[in-house]
Amino acid sequence: MKKRTVSLLLAIVMLMAVLPMNTMAAKKLEDVIFRDSRGNEVVIPGGADSCAVRVVEFNHGTPWTNDPLDTDPAEILGAPDRGNYSNGKGISLGAGGTIVLDFNYFITDGEGMDIYVFEVGNDVEATKVEVSADLVNWIYVGDADGAISGVDINGKVAEGAKFKYVRLTDLKTYARGSYPGADIDAVAIMHARVPASGSTWANTELEKADLLGLIPDCLEDADLTKPITRAEFAAVSVKTYEAIEGVKAKNPSGNNPFKDTVDMEVLKAYELGITTGTGDGTTFSPNDLLNREQAATMLTRVYKKTSMNGWTIAKDGEYTLEYTKPSPFSDDAKISGWAKDSVYFMAANKIIQGSEGKFMPKATTSAEQAAGYAQATREQAILIAIRMVENLK
Repeated sequence: MKKRTVSLLLAIVMLMAVLPMNTMAAKKLEDVIFRDSRGNEVVIPGGADSCAVRVVEFNHGTPWTNDPLDTDPAEILGAPDRGNYSNGKGISLGAGGTIVLDFNYFITDGEGMDIYVFEVGNDVEATKVEVSADLVNWIYVGDADGAISGVDINGKVAEGAKFKYVRLTDLKTYARGSYPGADIDAVAIMHARVPASGSTWANTELEKADLLGLIPDCLEDADLTKPITRAEFAAVSVKTYEAIEGVKAKNPSGNNPFKDTVDMEVLKAYELGITTGTGDGTTFSPNDLLNREQAATMLTRVYKKTSMNGWTIAKDGEYTLEYTKPSPFSDDAKISGWAKDSVYFMAANKIIQGSEGKFMPKATTSAEQAAGYAQATREQAILIAIRMVENLK
């Protein structure tokens, strides 16, 4: 998962030596320069890959054009190919019309403009620009003033936020004539983040986790099909806390109790009460692979921290989890005493469940250890965090 933040000025300097100035982005899948008939110029990082790939919804305004070359919303997809008004197709929004677009990549904030709207025609017509992660909650990020216009989302969205959709609404700058409303050739994003990916079966949920902010920095560019370590899951647990609370976890303020790690996310988890470490509490064993009862315990503490007023790890015995305990697992005797309440709480809320009557809390033999028994992969751990947020938020 690489973040691609490209300064327009830097990209122009780099590309002028290798690309002709009239190169059309629709013909390239690499960074290209696009120039319209008015002399406006913009570099599109990734070319067509960074432009809209799907029309989610289109509602034309009134009045609308009768020209069939400008009534197909699919013409907005891909890179811009209309250097002037007469050499291609586009979509006329009509007066007050709206269109919702989907992208392959996440829209993120970066240096300079983040979204470019390529509006064509003899009249310069403005559109309202909004972004969304879920097609439900929309955030207004500015107006595209017409022609090639950029919008900077900085200061209008939460730091680190990612979005998948753009909605354009014509502002009725020109609501008459043969082509009322903005005429859009393409929409491109300038600072894209590739969604998290792992096993094919997990990718849809991983994209959801990415949008929810559940994937920590330590798992960017990581192979998500591999087992997750204790330090990595501590970071996932902190992200889960932040997603439920709606606030960022504070940086550690106290002394580091662990002699085997200085990982900031581990220390945040410690200060939140998500973990107390291993052994006598002076170690964390950050590179040890996580087992299922540890995962259940950490996430249960996230729940306590976010839902039980005044809860701390030191006062844990004063608080009781309210749930209907499911039937005991057949391997109940293998579940550590300190983890049992958390294990059954997670199972009761369908967050971490067993298989064929077993919970498989931890490996207890060398053969089980060698086989990876009771371990969770990174993608499985992230999907557990999604269920935690969705079921208990």
